[in-house]
Amino acid sequence: MNAGIDFGTSNCAIGVWENGRPNILNLEDGKSTMPSALYTSKEHIEVDEISEPELIRRIQKAKAQQQSEASKAKKEGRKFKILSDEKLENIERGVMRREAIEASKKLYNEQSLSSSLGSDDGDVFGTAAINQHLLEPHNGFFIKSPKTFLGAELDSNHIETFSEITKKMLAHIKTTSENTIGTSIESVVLGKPIKFHGTMGDKGNLQATGILESSAITAGFKDVEFMYEPIAAAMDYERTLTKDIVVLIMDIGGGTTDCSMLKVGPSYIDKIDRDDSLLGYAGDRIGGLDLDIKIASKILMPHFGKESLLKSGLPIPNTYFSDAVNVNDVHAQARFASDKYGREIRKHFEQAVNQPYFSRLLKLYDGNYSYSLNRSSELAKINLSDNELIKLPIDYIEPDFEVDISREDYREAIEMETNKIIRIMTEVTRQSSISPDVVYVTGGTAKSPIVENLIRNQFNDIEVVTGDMFGGVAKGLTTWANRIWG
Repeated sequence: MNAGIDFGTSNCAIGVWENGRPNILNLEDGKSTMPSALYTSKEHIEVDEISEPELIRRIQKAKAQQQSEASKAKKEGRKFKILSDEKLENIERGVMRREAIEASKKLYNEQSLSSSLGSDDGDVFGTAAINQHLLEPHNGFFIKSPKTFLGAELDSNHIETFSEITKKMLAHIKTTSENTIGTSIESVVLGKPIKFHGTMGDKGNLQATGILESSAITAGFKDVEFMYEPIAAAMDYERTLTKDIVVLIMDIGGGTTDCSMLKVGPSYIDKIDRDDSLLGYAGDRIGGLDLDIKIASKILMPHFGKESLLKSGLPIPNTYFSDAVNVNDVHAQARFASDKYGREIRKHFEQAVNQPYFSRLLKLYDGNYSYSLNRSSELAKINLSDNELIKLPIDYIEPDFEVDISREDYREAIEMETNKIIRIMTEVTRQSSISPDVVYVTGGTAKSPIVENLIRNQFNDIEVVTGDMFGGVAKGLTTWANRIWG
């Protein structure tokens, strides 16, 4: 059997062709989408048994030192208590036991992500991964939105690590789906954005598709094809049409915004080659995750001491706050988790004018709460879709700590990102030299009233159709899989 997989920045979905239409399968708890997240537990480290030869050596050394001290005390006319062999053994055994425990703790804490990924025993995915990280942030490694990193500048070790993460997630999706339908899935169409998140351009796009393809094959798929995500969304919409039209597809996802102008309809639906129906396309590395980061950076971080001063009058370095929230930057997260940052933050805490606020950054560092804060920002974004004003609880940092956020605060925080979305729409219209008959919107980020109004204001009287926000791309990929493999 074949399938279409939307390996998204925020969520993953898979569809198979059944009864003449794409069917999106449930991936967890009756839900058709699974958060793009993996939690892998650290390997348990056994405490080493006490070495009896080493214990004997230490007892003999202690006895010799005791005899020396006793002789010295006698010459000086002092009293000196001689401990029994049994007492010396108990003391040395206790010391060695504590040393073994500390050594095992050190090995446990120093485990790397790559070493933890080597075992499948402690892996959980999706919502379970998020909950496990919130419960045990120090007992494993949490990876959210791995797709965001695939097109970034990575060294060979990072490429190997993210390939393993991607493989594990695709294998989980494959196995879960096969258990649902009772048959093997051998061929898959994967979605890809027009531009992957990162700064390497075409090289980054090739790196990302290479990681996805090799990971899919390692996960057990025999045939792997790719389709641009906005075109996949268009194919899902096309199934509902009775006449040919020109449609502008706006796919605003978790990591990227992609826009395409296409001819769609009955005349095109059975074509394998759709190059002549694509009139223009553009995309940028801007999505829901970037909006979450902006909420954290511009609205939340001032409550953690951002833009406050040291007693010397100098500002606290802004890099602490930016690295803390940039969960889509592997290098920023490595810096923020480093011992060096911990020492610097503690040093600056002693010198901070506003210690109560800056102490929250220290708690954020000590608790490994960067992803928890990102989750809070995401929840703020979601809740602001239905409310003009919210109170965001951040009680994992401090009891009763909450931040008031208005939709206007949110709009101002993401102004640079919304301007980029406008430029993408303008560029595609310029390329196509034609106005669309319909604007078709998909992707979870498009649910925001701010983004929705942005699109409607850009196209005035043109009809705006809201598609399946979370399943549209997967349905289009599944449609294409059925078309090429039957």
